[in-house]
Parts: sequence; structure tokens; C-alpha cells
Amino acid sequence: MYRIAIVDDDAGQCAGLHDMLRELIPAELDCGIDMYASLGELDGQQVDIVFADICLADGENAIEEVMQLFSDRPAVQVIYVTGHVEYCSAVYDTRHIGFLVKPVRRQELADAFHRALNRLCDLREQPFAVRFNNTSYVVRPAQVMYVESKLRVAVFHCENNGTVRTYMKLSDVAERLPSRFHRCHSSYLVNFDFVNAITKNDFVLTDGTHVPISHLRPHRYHAPLSAVRHNQ
Repeated sequence: MYRIAIVDDDAGQCAGLHDMLRELIPAELDCGIDMYASLGELDGQQVDIVFADICLADGENAIEEVMQLFSDRPAVQVIYVTGHVEYCSAVYDTRHIGFLVKPVRRQELADAFHRALNRLCDLREQPFAVRFNNTSYVVRPAQVMYVESKLRVAVFHCENNGTVRTYMKLSDVAERLPSRFHRCHSSYLVNFDFVNAITKNDFVLTDGTHVPISHLRPHRYHAPLSAVRHNQ
């Protein structure tokens, strides 16, 4: 799941951007959109993409706030939105992936949004390290078939019967993995690249493993079926 934050002290502008983004989100992609009046409200919040108006209430400057909030969170994709084109140079003091001028045009919004999604996808494809019992292990998302949560331990089930364990909530694991991983159960994430079939109660993986489904929502799982493997 990707978490999107829209930050604008103008409720009408915020709602308009929200509606346009809703139309742009692919049907198979699980995205949550939250609206805020200031960047300070994002402190400590999990977020993947931020659409930030530069000039906010009480003299708040989003450029300065972004530098403070996300300097140690390089995965957060920042897209500035402003009615003041004079800031087009100042924003380069911060890491960002887009600069949109109000009134925002749908195509320009779509281009910036898809750049952010592609960047996030690339980042989440990268191997990452986890620790378990004083040992570090590398998780390679492309090799993970599904993830199972047992008590407080996340178990990554990989190809060729390999497993990697770490102490991590399943919700936090989901934030580290590409969008093709879907949470189909309170204790399971499944990688659609390894799904052969979907029944009423479970996913059947390429190695014959059955991963349970506890809250199947057909509209979410219909689109990725084109990518489901069929080994005849």
C-alpha cells in the first residue's frame, strides 16, 4: 500500500487535488490519501508521496519544512504544488520529484504522480537487510513468494524453500515491498508473481503452497490476474 499526503491550507484546493488523484490511481493499486493543512501534521506519520503547497498558513514555508521532515527519509517522494512560480529555483535546495503550478493540469499531475510511483517501485525492488538473533540477512523482494506473520516474527518464504525471519509487524513489512505484494489475510502477504490460481479461500502458488484469504475484495484482485503465472 502507498500512503499519499496532500498538504494545503486551502480546503478547496486540497479536495480538488484529492479528486484528480483518485481518478489517476490504477485499480489494482492500494493507495490511501490523507489531507492536511500543514506539514507539521506529518511528523511521525508513515507517508510515501507528499503533494505540498509551498506557501501555507501562518507563514509556513514547505521548502524549509520538507528539509526538516524528510532529510532522513529519502524514500519519500515530494511533489511541490504552488501558485508562485518564483519558487521554481528555491525548491532545488530539497530533494523532490515534481513541481506543479496552480491551477494544476491533469496531465502534469499524472506525469508527476507516475514518476513518483515508478521511483517508489524501483526503490522497493531493491534488496534490504533485516536482523534476527544478532545476525543480519538480506531480503530480495523478487524472490519472496509470500510473507507470514507468526506472533511478532515476520517469515519471508522465498523460492527454493528458503526462509528469512525478523521481528517486524506485517504492516511495516508491506511498506518495504513492491505493490505486487497484497495483504490477503491478517497474517499473510502474497506476491502475485508466484500466484497460479485464486480460489474462494486461498491463493495457490507456483510451488503448490496455499495462502489463505480472509478478506478477498474482487475489485482489487481482478486486475493483477493478467500477470498470474499459468504453468501448463
